[in-house]
Amino acid sequence: MRKFSLLKRCLACVITAVLCMGLFSYTSQNSENNITVSAESEEKKQNEENISNTQKTLDELLKKQKDLDGQINATQGDISKEEENQKAIQAQIETVQKTILALEASIKELNDQISSLQTDINASELKILEKRKEIDQGTEDFKKRLRALYIVGDSSYSSMIAGATDFYDMLMKVELVKRVANHDNKMIDNLISLKAQYEEDKKILEQKKTDLEGKKSKLVSQQKDLTAQVDKLQDLMNKSKALVEELEKRKAAYEANKKTIDAEQDKFEAEMQKLLTERKEIAAKEEAERIRKEQEEAARRAAEAAAAAERARQAAIAAQQQQQQQQQQGGSSSGGSTTPSYTEPTYRPGGSGKLAWPVPGYYAISYGYGYRNAGSITGFHKGIDISSWGIMGQNITAAAAGTVIRVENDCKHNYAKNGSCGCGGGYGRYCIIDHGNGIWTLYGHATNISVLPNQHVEAGQVLGQVGTTGWSTGPHLHFEVRINGSAVNPIGYL
Repeated sequence: MRKFSLLKRCLACVITAVLCMGLFSYTSQNSENNITVSAESEEKKQNEENISNTQKTLDELLKKQKDLDGQINATQGDISKEEENQKAIQAQIETVQKTILALEASIKELNDQISSLQTDINASELKILEKRKEIDQGTEDFKKRLRALYIVGDSSYSSMIAGATDFYDMLMKVELVKRVANHDNKMIDNLISLKAQYEEDKKILEQKKTDLEGKKSKLVSQQKDLTAQVDKLQDLMNKSKALVEELEKRKAAYEANKKTIDAEQDKFEAEMQKLLTERKEIAAKEEAERIRKEQEEAARRAAEAAAAAERARQAAIAAQQQQQQQQQQGGSSSGGSTTPSYTEPTYRPGGSGKLAWPVPGYYAISYGYGYRNAGSITGFHKGIDISSWGIMGQNITAAAAGTVIRVENDCKHNYAKNGSCGCGGGYGRYCIIDHGNGIWTLYGHATNISVLPNQHVEAGQVLGQVGTTGWSTGPHLHFEVRINGSAVNPIGYL
């Protein structure tokens, strides 16, 4: 019986030692795991920051692409804006190239992150497997401990204390019992902690697998985006090449037709000079007629005044004679006469010297006054081109009151073109208004002119509608201001 008791004690001590070693091993391993997790967390944070920065760059580039697409669409098909369209395409090509580089960098970062995640997942799976084995081993050790307790029995602790040889031996045995009890509690706590950590690690592993699938999905999406960007780049380069070829072709056509165009302009300017001479002659005749009428009026008024004075003199003589007769007859009378007064009229020239905008509501100027070199369109531009989205068919209004002195309304070529159709000296359908004091305004490329020569118009009166007749690259109003027949910059008069 004594030998059996000793055997039970030895078995309990061996189990205690084994479990303590297991506890120490777990604590050490848990500390190492914490260091590894911290390093992995820092690396993951850095990777996420790199991905975020690349994504921010991509977002900015895609926003710029959207803006440039809008510019390309707004200028596409408008001959007058071909150079602007070409610049937008070139800017878009550069942006798409940068986007491709950013996508390639993002794809590389995603691949690195996916590879790192896959390695991390593999390591986590091994760690979870080891932890599962550790839990199984701990559970088995605990079962052994329970079996040992069962063999020893509930009275083992009291028997050990009662069997002490002296007080010191009793204290040692009490301490041993206390430590065994603490060890049992720690064993249970460690098993619970291991189970909780195991479940937490499994959750983290599942999250990593979810992240991995998300990053793989994003990788596939970005690879598609990269393919689309490469296709877009090729399309833009094809468009740019075609546009350059078209611009060169139109420039060559312009150079070939330059003599004809210059001849049309010279003829138009000659007609303007002839019209100016005619207007001066008309003005001179009107001035001479005005002076003649004023002189006749002055002579008439002078004659009327002289006749009135004579009548007044005769009336005074008659009155004086009558007064003398009355005095002779002893009577008296009084009388008077009133001489009519005359005031010369005051002349006030009309107009304020300020011109109103000729296409109300549409204020964009596609070409200003002066020399221009825009692809197929070169030369000195004698007015301003007012062009805006939706301007086709809008009303053209008189910039000031005046007289319509010329109307050209025969051009039937109301469409965009890169050369003159030979109508109206390149202006197509147009009209000119004389505002007096040598100031004329010209309204060109109309789809229709609704006023007639010699018609008086007021400021703001409708003259016709915006079109694209004559040498016009798109719907707009060509507006000129001429002083004594010479074109000047209209901006200073509007």
